[in-house]
Amino acid sequence: MDIVVWYGKLSKLTQQKKTTLFAEKINKLERKNKATITVITKYESEKQHLFFSMLEGDGETIPEPSGEKVEDFEDTYSVPTPKLYEVHLGVGYLELPQLEFSVNRPMTQEMLRTQRVYLLDTYTDVFVWVGAHSDRLLRAAAAKLSGEILKMIKRPTTAIVNTCFEGVESALFRSFFHKWDDVVAVDFTRAADKVVAPSATEGKEEMKVDLTALFIKREPPMSPADCTEYREQWKENLETMSCFVMEGKNYTRLPAGEQGHFYTENCYIFLCTYWMFISDFNDDLLEQYVILQKKQSTGKKRTEEGGNGDGEGGSEDEEEEEEEEEEALVCRVYFWQGRDASKVCWPQYSLSSFRAKIREKIGSKMPVEDERCFQQQENVKFLSYFNGKFIIHKGKRPANSDPEAPNPRARLYQVRQNGNILAQRCVEIGCSSLLLNSGFCYILKVPAEKDGDMCYILYVWIGSRSSEELMNASVEIGKEAFDDVDTVSVLYEGTNEPDIFWSALGGRRPYDNQADWMDVIRLFRCSNERGYFAVSEKCSDFCQDDLSDEDVMILDSGTDVFVWIGEESSDVERKLALKSAQLYQQHIQDLSGEARKLSIVRRGKENLKFIKLFHGWGPFRARTKNSS
Repeated sequence: MDIVVWYGKLSKLTQQKKTTLFAEKINKLERKNKATITVITKYESEKQHLFFSMLEGDGETIPEPSGEKVEDFEDTYSVPTPKLYEVHLGVGYLELPQLEFSVNRPMTQEMLRTQRVYLLDTYTDVFVWVGAHSDRLLRAAAAKLSGEILKMIKRPTTAIVNTCFEGVESALFRSFFHKWDDVVAVDFTRAADKVVAPSATEGKEEMKVDLTALFIKREPPMSPADCTEYREQWKENLETMSCFVMEGKNYTRLPAGEQGHFYTENCYIFLCTYWMFISDFNDDLLEQYVILQKKQSTGKKRTEEGGNGDGEGGSEDEEEEEEEEEEALVCRVYFWQGRDASKVCWPQYSLSSFRAKIREKIGSKMPVEDERCFQQQENVKFLSYFNGKFIIHKGKRPANSDPEAPNPRARLYQVRQNGNILAQRCVEIGCSSLLLNSGFCYILKVPAEKDGDMCYILYVWIGSRSSEELMNASVEIGKEAFDDVDTVSVLYEGTNEPDIFWSALGGRRPYDNQADWMDVIRLFRCSNERGYFAVSEKCSDFCQDDLSDEDVMILDSGTDVFVWIGEESSDVERKLALKSAQLYQQHIQDLSGEARKLSIVRRGKENLKFIKLFHGWGPFRARTKNSS
């Protein structure tokens, strides 16, 4: 690999040094310091053919210099100003807004967000910058738009579309941004024809790591009284809630009896209007609010001008009242996506006419914002709207009135509170007695026959070591949330459960008799996405989908420390995560005197001991190539 730097006879020393530095950057970023940098300093050099052979010529015919210095070159030639566009999913169509920058506010690396895709038009080339966490639909749209932009205006014949991924951008792309690159160590005291890669004797940079999260105490849970107070406050602020389920390209309004019931293969839309302090508005909500206020004030002025002309001094009291108002109505559109739902549902909703109508009708009255939430990763405010009756079923929402026809089967649900009562869910799990635990409560729905007709019996199984709050909540869910059952029976562990109960669970088998690990369990994420290795802790309300396939996770159950390895994690992450787990293991032993067993678990090969620590564990979805 060769990088050839050619100096014109009349070029300035500053230009020569900048060109050499740029070649060094290309060698470091794109050639892994393996390229040979050849500098041609004189026109009579024998190396001229090497440079010109890389151009369109044959390398044998070397052009003769004119010998004339172009004094007015800088006055006659102007470098085209690059233009930066953001590929954005608009309401029903794709948008390509241009980002503004100037001499005083130059284009910087901070403008590029990891969830976005950008197009950079430099006239001589078109660059597509792809963020690491950008949506696959955005990437496909950017690839198509870049080709259209390239053809829109007349460009040099060498103009092409270049795709740059976050973290591995080319030196040419970085050169268009102000103060992007790290400083490359170049010794300008050496002769230009002897510039090579940095010396091996130079000191190695010390690797940065952040393990602070491992040594911080577990966050104490919120008390039931505080949780109840928050829940009541959020429910009081909620004005209206409209619920829809996404079925193909249709959006069906949910019946009142189905609110709070979710299916893993479906997506749901909730239009929630509630009161919110204006001081808590984010930039988008505040911008919408200001625009609406301007429209309303303009309408009031026109009304006053069209009526009596005597109302000049009568609006002072109204202005004082408006200044005292600190809250405003906001519409938040929650898009809930099940674990087994199609990944194209969110882009499909973003471009749908349904979303456009919401923005048009509701957006003319109050600020509107979208919030995408995934199964078992909902925020506690959204969960509080269902008053603890948040039930997740496996499969797809039935289209007919009988949810089990034509193949009724027994269904087992686990009721669990992760961290506090706000994070309470009733999730369907595998129908097996092995998954029972004395520290939780379960709901078993069994099909039966009564007078020749199909009916359902509901059993609420109360674990002997479950909390009073969990027991009361489970009984309430069983009696109120399932409308299609014939009878509801409350069973207490060890009080002679009927044979039909154990038969539906595949027979009575040994199960765990305690869940003390709920008070100490912690999940850590080990990643180098920040540019260095760092460990961060997940909140106590975690689930299976928090296991990131690109990272390594550390799970502490109180008796075991599991190191879960994602398939796409790097070797560096795996080695440092294992060292971190050993350090954490020793730290816990020094504090409590208890030794914890260290185990390594790989994605897709988790044992039952590991699986039981998660609420509603299921098979991983098959990964597709280039999936985002």
